[in-house]
Amino acid sequence: MAGAAVLSSFTYVPILAKSYLGEGEFYISLIVTVYATASFISSYVFGRAGDIFGRRVVLHAGLFISTISFVLVSVAYSAEFLLIIRALNGFSVGIYPGALAAYAYETDMPMGRFASFGAIGWGFGTILAGFAAGFDIRAAFWITGVFFMIAFISAMGLPEIQRERINVPLFPLETIKRNLPVYAAVLIRHSSAFAIWTYWPLFLAALGADLLMIGVIQAMNSIAQVVFMIGITDRFQCERLIVMGLVTSAITFLWFAVVTDFIQILPTQILLGFSWACLYVGALKYVTERNEERATASGLLTSVMSISGMIGPIIAAAYFTIWPSYLPIILNAVVMSLVALVIFWVSSKRLDSYLEMPAC
Repeated sequence: MAGAAVLSSFTYVPILAKSYLGEGEFYISLIVTVYATASFISSYVFGRAGDIFGRRVVLHAGLFISTISFVLVSVAYSAEFLLIIRALNGFSVGIYPGALAAYAYETDMPMGRFASFGAIGWGFGTILAGFAAGFDIRAAFWITGVFFMIAFISAMGLPEIQRERINVPLFPLETIKRNLPVYAAVLIRHSSAFAIWTYWPLFLAALGADLLMIGVIQAMNSIAQVVFMIGITDRFQCERLIVMGLVTSAITFLWFAVVTDFIQILPTQILLGFSWACLYVGALKYVTERNEERATASGLLTSVMSISGMIGPIIAAAYFTIWPSYLPIILNAVVMSLVALVIFWVSSKRLDSYLEMPAC
């Protein structure tokens, strides 16, 4: 439910800003950056809180605040108000992911299966939101509030896990060092990918896709993720998953560069789903299997993804200012995915040798 809410909102906010509020690409980059900055801060703070105060209390608080904040997008009738609301959205969605991932791991749920439920939400959520947006784009944001409300109600029924309280320093330097290879790889790849996602709905619209078809395209990606997360990812070690994810990311982004209409973008979503399933589940396995302070490590992974959401729009705006085209943004993602691959491959081998850690 939370996954359905987040991606539905992310998909249609740029269209709301451009088509209904009359703002341009620079403003869209700004609201994406503000959203990601707020998410980065809360992910860092509340990931640590999940280890100290318990998973359920942090999870409940995050889903409840998200329910309220995402409904507010539907009443954003000015650019300034939308900017404030998206900052609140970003802060609220950064609260719960670290605690949720740690809770899943500690209840012996395979990380591939856990991640697949988020992908299922992304799929049907964007279709329902796209259907609602066809009548009134603001109805899509009421749908996101309903998704979060269901998520909050379901989370209230989660049983408490008996566990010892973990003392985590305010700045968990050792946790960062232990997981630096995966944090660095995700940061580099995801920053360049987020530059694409900043204008993604506009890119699809330029290829001829309407609001419903944009939702369908997003859903195809999500469905592919579900299939690969459930069927493949739990069978491989985390390092191999991360490498496969980075290689196929580069291939996918290169494919984006040669499409000429939205029909041609459809098969790319299958490969994109495979690439993100491998990279995301590999990263989750890496941080949950190697760390006792799992909520902190998972929260830092979410923070890294949020930092990517801060950097990506800046990259997109810079390229678009110099060359008003989506092509350089896409080609940058190809190169950065390969750079991330090299950095992860070299740094993970060196770190494992230094710390004498077995492959996960």
